[in-house]
Amino acid sequence: MINHRAVLLFAGLFLGPLISMSAPLYGAQFHLVDIDNKPMVNMVVYLQAKQSDGSKPVQLKSTPNQISPPVEIHQKNKQFTPYITVIQKGYKLQFINDDDITHHIYSAAGAKRFSFKLRKDNSTKDMLFDQVGHISMGCNIHDWMSGHVLVVDTPFFGITDEMGRVSFDDIPDANYDLVIWHPQLLTQDNRLIHKVSLPITETLTITVSGLMDEIPAQQSLDDFEFLEGY
Repeated sequence: MINHRAVLLFAGLFLGPLISMSAPLYGAQFHLVDIDNKPMVNMVVYLQAKQSDGSKPVQLKSTPNQISPPVEIHQKNKQFTPYITVIQKGYKLQFINDDDITHHIYSAAGAKRFSFKLRKDNSTKDMLFDQVGHISMGCNIHDWMSGHVLVVDTPFFGITDEMGRVSFDDIPDANYDLVIWHPQLLTQDNRLIHKVSLPITETLTITVSGLMDEIPAQQSLDDFEFLEGY
């Protein structure tokens, strides 16, 4: 059964005026809720800076504290963990098989095409993601497995927590497109865009009401082990 929720986006706080990119850096927190004021969990949120005239994005570079080791995607209990991964363009993902069986991971759609086997006993595969976009993944052996990678061209990205909140540190004051994304969000490119101006002095609450598919069941009704030695 598909769970439908209306699509509407609005904010309840006054947004401050545009300040130069050379201004001091500040933090910002955003709070996503649905029309029933319930937190929207595991939603990707990222910020893309705009020129003062709104003509094109501003290139943002990572600061040292935003550089991190390869992000990990695990195959555990015949599922992708996490279900959604967001990563900055030019960084690596590491696929790790925690199961005691082989997985054959492939990209079902998206800019990055790949297909590889991960044997049992914690075998790994590192992969560089150098193109922006959404990659959906599956497993050729366990066809119910699904996972998603979103590659963004900004260091300011995150996934909302159990309270529907996401925070960013050391953000230049500027105009931004705040992008909300989820593979089950039934909008164009699975995203909604809300314009914000930083700095803001309080948590910005954004109500997202819309059509959301349920996440597909990550298990088989007729589970079995595949051919030995695949």
